[in-house]
Amino acid sequence: MSRPDCSHACAVRVRVPATAANLGPGFDVLGLALTLYNEFTVHETGTRLHITVSGADGLPDDESNLFYRAFAALCREAGRPVPGLRIHMALRIPSGRGLGSSATAVAGGLQAANALLGLDLSPEELLPLAVRLEHGHHPDNVAPALLGGLVANTCTGDTIHSVRLPFPDDLQAVVFIPEFEMDTVRGRKLMPAHYSQADVVFNTSRVALFLAALTSRRYDLLGAAMEDRLHQPYRTQLFPALPALIAAARGAGACGACLSGGGSTVLALTPRGPAAEQVGAAMAQAAEAAAGIGGEVCVLEIEQQGATVCVAGEDDL
Repeated sequence: MSRPDCSHACAVRVRVPATAANLGPGFDVLGLALTLYNEFTVHETGTRLHITVSGADGLPDDESNLFYRAFAALCREAGRPVPGLRIHMALRIPSGRGLGSSATAVAGGLQAANALLGLDLSPEELLPLAVRLEHGHHPDNVAPALLGGLVANTCTGDTIHSVRLPFPDDLQAVVFIPEFEMDTVRGRKLMPAHYSQADVVFNTSRVALFLAALTSRRYDLLGAAMEDRLHQPYRTQLFPALPALIAAARGAGACGACLSGGGSTVLALTPRGPAAEQVGAAMAQAAEAAAGIGGEVCVLEIEQQGATVCVAGEDDL
């Protein structure tokens, strides 16, 4: 990471990848970084806060903005005053679609403060504060946003373990991003307080199978490995066409498919090549046929880096 000379007013740009949490059975445990980004350019002014946004409407432009709150939180942790800032947010990750848009704000704000304050904290050192700031306090989105790649996470009290795992370079992620948002909080409220032993064993066995399939490149196992009984059956009440999209993706050549995070995006893991486009088209057709739902298809790579920071010039603001 480039560290700017902040003895005078300076600026940094932070680029943060989208993330897909859960990956089917890894509820609140697994997360994957994708090559779709939000970018934040921050200039220290020494005066008041000024926020501009492109690519989205309705975001707060005051101190309640999540990016600014993350920036200010790290300033407080470091015992430093919060400076006046001019922030521009270039948003390409749609909100409310299960692609970690809020995690990009948290990771971006922390890394911007880390750079402007010259703290030189590692992504691993920033992670506990990121989890505290993220709604729900789960690491499955903020960890890959900071670390990149495929990340497995556990939390025990205030102790967080997030471990980056190898991800094969011959798989791509195909996402169908519907036009509608899904409410993560509402989706969680639909889930039961307790699960049967059979459902717990079903999911734990599939998390193990998912990681084993990737490690051994047994992609024929991913269809079974990405099945889930803990969250998707309940969130399907908000997205009844979900099973049809998963079936369409697999029928068109995807190794496996699932709801991305709390939805509404559907993610398919697909061999590199023409199958990726076919899978995307099949999901779009199934969404239209099942429920008249439109949306956008993106063929993405796995982003092996998390949030990155570089010095930005005055012309970037």
